[in-house]
Amino acid sequence: MVEVVNEVNGRRVRVNAVVNGSMHTVLPRGIAVELGLDTVGVANVGTCCSIAKVNYGYASLAVNGRLIRTRVLITDDVDKVVIGIIDLEKLLSDVGIE
Repeated sequence: MVEVVNEVNGRRVRVNAVVNGSMHTVLPRGIAVELGLDTVGVANVGTCCSIAKVNYGYASLAVNGRLIRTRVLITDDVDKVVIGIIDLEKLLSDVGIE
């Protein structure tokens, strides 16, 4: 379980996240809305077939009470939280798993 946190307003959501090789952490737009996350910009993100423009914001991810703050992509194209490999490495390092 991963907890996604909006540190601005304190809202939190616990989810079963997936890891699929994505470099970036991705949130379904519905979760971003539930958390009240602000979209702060648009990123050009490479997919397997093209470059896509995707909204992004900032959130924290918590595992076993440890938090990391990170940029999250916000999209209508996924239905689960996807933990990017960069954030996964940081989370695992922070909780002592190597």
